[in-house]
Amino acid sequence: MSEEFLRVAKKEVSDDIVEIGNLLQTCSDDSDISKNAAEIEKHAHKLKGLAPMMGQIEIGDIASVLDTLLKLTISGTVPPDLFQAIKKSHQFMFDTINDRESDYASLKSELDKKYSVFLSRK
Repeated sequence: MSEEFLRVAKKEVSDDIVEIGNLLQTCSDDSDISKNAAEIEKHAHKLKGLAPMMGQIEIGDIASVLDTLLKLTISGTVPPDLFQAIKKSHQFMFDTINDRESDYASLKSELDKKYSVFLSRK
């Protein structure tokens, strides 16, 4: 990959993570997430594809989980404690893209355990 592609991709990934954070600021519970699910899902879906292309596989993996959970929410099945899961996931992605310490294994394990029933539907 060219340096230019990586620079542009990192900015786009960073911008999508910031936008998810901005949307989260308007939310305080799962009901608010339901109202904003379509907009959050657009950003998660983009991250799911773009982040791995620039070497941020872990961000892409977490975004993929969020994408699945948000698509379920849009279709009317709201997974429990989704607001907290998205907040934790956003913090992880924000820390990772900004080269801060983050714990992918712990977050991924928590999401996989908590949402295994929903994630197995893919």
